[in-house]
Amino acid sequence: MAIFLVGFMGVGKTTVGKELGKLQQLPVIDMDHFIEEKEDRVIKDIFRVKGEDHFRAIETEALKELMIKEAVVTTGGGIIERKENREMLAAAETVFHLFCSFEVLWERLKEDSERPLVQSNSMDGLLELYNRRLPLYRSVSKAEIDTTYKTIDETINEFRRNLTFD
Repeated sequence: MAIFLVGFMGVGKTTVGKELGKLQQLPVIDMDHFIEEKEDRVIKDIFRVKGEDHFRAIETEALKELMIKEAVVTTGGGIIERKENREMLAAAETVFHLFCSFEVLWERLKEDSERPLVQSNSMDGLLELYNRRLPLYRSVSKAEIDTTYKTIDETINEFRRNLTFD
């Protein structure tokens, strides 16, 4: 059974996922990298050439495949955009929402040239996206971990203190 980490871009899903994988002795699958390998192109090129709708369709197929893996799966920030994805994640036993204040996220993201949605949005546009997605992440998760101003060790300690894994 997979452990899924969901949350807005920049909250630390990839970094936390690597450490959580060590803690749980599980492989870590970064969903974006998984998709890039299957498609043989980077996410920003998929967005540029085929568009976001095409990417979201690929993402749904990848999620279906990853649902049965014994791994920590770090999802892309937009995984919750599709109702089908939200339904699959809500039905999973171990989905954790990592979140962070928008102000801290903006500082992390504003210079990021690899994220298509950062490049195509202003700070206000990203804030609107953040506020729209926040309840969607919460609707699929079993627990939330706040990463605002926390080190990776502090974040992992939140998993140790508050969450148990069977």
